[in-house]
Amino acid sequence: MLRRLSSFVLMASAAVVLAACATPLPEDRYPAMRFQGQPPIVVDVARIEVVESYKPPLAAPNIEHDIPLSPASVMRAWAQDRLQPTGRGGVARFIITDASVIAERLEKKGGIKGAVTRDQDERFTAGFKARLEVDTAGGLGTGFAEAVVGRIQSAPENLTLKERDDRLYDFVVAAGRDFNQEMELNVRRHLGPFLK
Repeated sequence: MLRRLSSFVLMASAAVVLAACATPLPEDRYPAMRFQGQPPIVVDVARIEVVESYKPPLAAPNIEHDIPLSPASVMRAWAQDRLQPTGRGGVARFIITDASVIAERLEKKGGIKGAVTRDQDERFTAGFKARLEVDTAGGLGTGFAEAVVGRIQSAPENLTLKERDDRLYDFVVAAGRDFNQEMELNVRRHLGPFLK
């Protein structure tokens, strides 16, 4: 009888553990960054190609693969939402050459001052770089425009994972806004003859 009871308790415990493993933890959902509210940049080509030449290392100090919003997804969305092909021939290539976010640990103050102050614990550095190359039909003309945007921000110690993710999301959104302004400015400045 005792053996049956202990087997039942063991099976019940295993069922509770398995049920706990099957229940997913709640996930924080962060919205994608889009540029659909911005006016389109009308390019005299038949199609737009997005090329990602930046390959994330997927290892520290790079963290772009492990944050709520990646620079690559922001730049892809920019090309999809802002560039509008209307020509009969030719191609424009939007080439992403940097889409990095690097995290570095910062030194903390020691002694009494370090014990009573909240130090900055990490520094994030984002790099957004892309080039728009236009090649009209029949080789009638080529041109390019490029945008390079960098942003740096530090984060205080003792952040929760959620607070760190929130901070990183806002950080990448701010860099994405900078990229939007810089890329549009340079496209209009250097590719005027290819725009409608």
